[in-house]
Amino acid sequence: MAESEGGQPNQTSGQTPDPPSAVLSAIVAFGMWGTLPIYWKLVQRFGSDVVVLQRLVWTVVWVLPLLAITKNWRAWVEAMKTPALLRAHGLSAALLTVNWSLFIWANQHGHIVEASLGYFLNPLLNVAIGRVLLGENISRWRIVSIVLAAAGVLLQVILVGRLPWIALALALTFAAYGLARRKSPLGSLTGLAMESVIVLPLALGGLVWIASESRPLAATGSAGDWFLMFLAGACTAAPLLTFAHAARHLRFSTLGLLQFIAPTGQFLIGALMYKEPVTLGVMVSFACIWAGVAVFCVEAALGRKKEGAKT
Repeated sequence: MAESEGGQPNQTSGQTPDPPSAVLSAIVAFGMWGTLPIYWKLVQRFGSDVVVLQRLVWTVVWVLPLLAITKNWRAWVEAMKTPALLRAHGLSAALLTVNWSLFIWANQHGHIVEASLGYFLNPLLNVAIGRVLLGENISRWRIVSIVLAAAGVLLQVILVGRLPWIALALALTFAAYGLARRKSPLGSLTGLAMESVIVLPLALGGLVWIASESRPLAATGSAGDWFLMFLAGACTAAPLLTFAHAARHLRFSTLGLLQFIAPTGQFLIGALMYKEPVTLGVMVSFACIWAGVAVFCVEAALGRKKEGAKT
């Protein structure tokens, strides 16, 4: 679920068209997330564990100044003093760290296509969670989209011969992260800053341990390699800021349609740029999932038209 900086869901009225700047912000955010596999491949020689830990540290370095720039610093300081928020974001920080770790590992070990499957599944899984855990009403067409996605996963098990565990783990951890974030009133940037600071001691401890094993923290240790690691924080903060602007001003349905830019980019990069194998079985299973996504998108678009017709 998209959030405004104040932490409340975007309630943009059907009377107001989507601002072009907000649409562009969403495209930029999802476009950056969709091309991130290129960066993770670029720093593959560093080692997945080092990259994950460095990302956690550099995210703090990038995000804390952004709090001041966006005038969210005071809200973050107050949140850090609130035990209930610390507990809520402790859980979401753990889920986000697991998700990041698996995504980076998958990108660096030839599983970009399967990782993209997880983010195609995620919006559909969110709908299922809303129905089962939150008691939300969903339309018959969204039920159809979920069934098609489930059929795609089952077909992958049958035709490819294995469970797409990377995709399922990414979808589940990110959906669980979204569910955990519902318990907090904090916006995207403030929440990420809180989560980053919570896991910072773990990240620093991990880097100290790696250094004690005489492993390099930045490959050759050159200025260029350290700069690459510094960019890990930007890869986290930049799309988040543009997404936050989009989430404040776009309809849910528009944001829902645009979010599929990211996994589409990941799939194309994995299949075309890095030549990951895409067998007939994989394509058949993806076809079912893409059909589910298409039903989801059409239903969302039609729902927006009906909303506009009523106003």
